[in-house]
Amino acid sequence: MQSQQQQQVQQSNDAIELSVILAILSARRWLIVLITSVIFALVTAFVSQLPSVFRADTTLMVKGGLAANPLQSLIPGMGGGNDELDTQIKLLTSTQFAQDVVKNLPADLELGLPNDMRRDDVQALLADLSVAAVPKTTLLQISYRHHNPFIAAEVVNQLAAHFMNYQTGLMQQHNHEANDWIKQRVDEVRNKLVESEQKLQQFRQERNIIDISSDIELSKHEITQLFGERRLLQKQADELAVLLGKIQQAGQNYEVLINIAEVAAVPVIASLQQQLAMQQAEFAQLRLSYLEKHPRYIAANRKIEVTSQQLNSEVNKLSGNFQIRQRDLQRNLQEIVVKADAATTRLEKLVSVGQVHKKLEAEIQANLHLLTTLSDKMKETELMKDINKTSSIFVVDPAIVPVKPIGPKRLLLSVAAFVLGIISAVFLVLCLHFFADVTSKYRHIATRYGYKLLGVVPQIRIKGINRNLPVIQQSGKQYTLYQEYIRSLRTNILLDKQLSTQRLLALTSISPNEGKSSICLQLAKSFSELERVIIIDADLRFPALAEALGENPHRPGLTNLLAKTHTFEQCVFYSKELNADVLPSGIRPMNPLLFLSMPRFDAVLKVLAKKYDRVIIECPPILSVSDAMVVAKCVGKLELVVDVKKTPLVDFAAKMDLLSQSGVNIGGVILNRVKNDTSNYYATSATRAKQPSALRQLLHDNLRRA
Repeated sequence: MQSQQQQQVQQSNDAIELSVILAILSARRWLIVLITSVIFALVTAFVSQLPSVFRADTTLMVKGGLAANPLQSLIPGMGGGNDELDTQIKLLTSTQFAQDVVKNLPADLELGLPNDMRRDDVQALLADLSVAAVPKTTLLQISYRHHNPFIAAEVVNQLAAHFMNYQTGLMQQHNHEANDWIKQRVDEVRNKLVESEQKLQQFRQERNIIDISSDIELSKHEITQLFGERRLLQKQADELAVLLGKIQQAGQNYEVLINIAEVAAVPVIASLQQQLAMQQAEFAQLRLSYLEKHPRYIAANRKIEVTSQQLNSEVNKLSGNFQIRQRDLQRNLQEIVVKADAATTRLEKLVSVGQVHKKLEAEIQANLHLLTTLSDKMKETELMKDINKTSSIFVVDPAIVPVKPIGPKRLLLSVAAFVLGIISAVFLVLCLHFFADVTSKYRHIATRYGYKLLGVVPQIRIKGINRNLPVIQQSGKQYTLYQEYIRSLRTNILLDKQLSTQRLLALTSISPNEGKSSICLQLAKSFSELERVIIIDADLRFPALAEALGENPHRPGLTNLLAKTHTFEQCVFYSKELNADVLPSGIRPMNPLLFLSMPRFDAVLKVLAKKYDRVIIECPPILSVSDAMVVAKCVGKLELVVDVKKTPLVDFAAKMDLLSQSGVNIGGVILNRVKNDTSNYYATSATRAKQPSALRQLLHDNLRRA
């Protein structure tokens, strides 16, 4: 249900916007007719001055005689197709071809228009010439446009005839030049080939080369074998050095020596080691039975000494053999290193020679390949001489003098001018309206949400020393104009059926600093000319009225009156500038909303409404805090001040939508800082000075009776 209501509201808004646009266009209909007529007349006059354009066409068959010549199929790149047609089109639209065609045209024939900026006939020819290939055929269609139909047909026929002769002559000249150049290059390459072969033969003889690749491979194999032998000998030398180190470290410790695999592998040493072990065991038994001087003890000990000497002799002999083997290995290693260095040097020389040899062979192969290619090209040029003897282009459909012009489309251009004129006029009228009349756009948005536009207040630009003074203390022509707009706002309020009888007039704004304080003061001053007025500063958060009137901002006021700390006479003061009583905000409270929600505040407003003809209340911004909503419950309606400079149309519409959803009763909208029109002011002020309005006279009479 809610979505249906939103759709209905949206549709009604769209209808309102469309009706407003139609009303704007209807009000400016004569301006739209004038602009459309001017554009239509100018374009029609311009089109009528344009000369008629005629087009002549001819059709050429490209490669019509190629099928009859069997030699062409033997030449690479001459098989036909789209590439061939593209080549012909490029040739027809080339500058060189256009220059040759212009030279053959009659001297009195001018291709460009009399007032054309293209004074060169070649540029004029290329600008109006079009060449296109007929799809899926070998046909070319040549078209030329000109304001003279006879010149158009003549140029097209000349193009076709010259194209056939031009292509034949160009290709023949190219073939002759190419043939001579190829012959010269064949001789040069043949001489280079002979010279390269001689260099290679001489190089082989000087270095006695039969097969340089085999020599390099043999040298590489030899180096590989030498390095393998070197690694093997080095490994044996390292193992022998480790073995000698173990033998030297063991010394006379035969138990450690017998644990070395190479020493234990010698049969004599193993036998002596076993014999020594048995003798030592036998000697150990004798020591238990005999003393040292006993013959058997001495004989056993002597056997052990003899066996130990034999074992030591055999170990020393084995160690000497190992050292001799180590020296032989070192000598063999040195010999292999020398052989490897020599083989490496020889290989480097062979590689260097092989590179030179390979370079000479590559030079021969390159010259041989180039000679073969040039020989083939020479055969192709010979064949092309025979091919070019027959024509490969025929005129299928020669050009005739055109009768009907192809342009300009005067009727179509006139219709387009008429449509363009209407669109331009409507766009200009809408731009003038939406960029000039700011008030009507804000009024339209306010009316959409059911709010009245009470009036507008102009923007005052004050320079010099007075720019920091409040508006109420200003003077001069702009301030006088500002007061006149305030009086107009007062008049609108007095003429309104509801506001004229409403003594409580509360002003608020959407956001801070929108000028509601200045409008409250000026409105109070304006009403004081006709009524008894009191102005109340209910903006307890950021009060401004007392300071704007030159009073102490901390003097007693509304909060003191509500708190019953001061009497009404102590809180109110009379302002000569306003000719009205002023009730300032008083001491700033910690919780302003609590004071405004007191029943005493409502009672004070009711009493003041009976005592004064008009009670003007300045409220805090309605969307910043909720204070203004509390005041609205006491006064009924709030008047909204909107700064058009601070609140753009998009933001204004969004905030109006937010206010309508919040349920706050807005009586009317006052636009502030609107760009003013001084001419209207001087006209109205002069009339008003000579003849006062009936409403003003009536109000003065009522004031005198009171």
